[in-house]
Amino acid sequence: MQQDPTQLAKYFEGANFPATGGNLAGVAAGNGAPDEVIDKLREFEGDHFADANKAVEALTEQR
Repeated sequence: MQQDPTQLAKYFEGANFPATGGNLAGVAAGNGAPDEVIDKLREFEGDHFADANKAVEALTEQR
């Protein structure tokens, strides 16, 4: 995903961590994240992220 990590982290403002990908998808949607980011987060539904940095790492990994 070609997104600026700093911008990605802003989509998680207000999230309570640890959080699942599904939880973060909802927070990101409320913070105006593009559909590409929301869809990718939904792919991580069963995964738990300790903090925003871990979620950003997952989003920016090449899969």
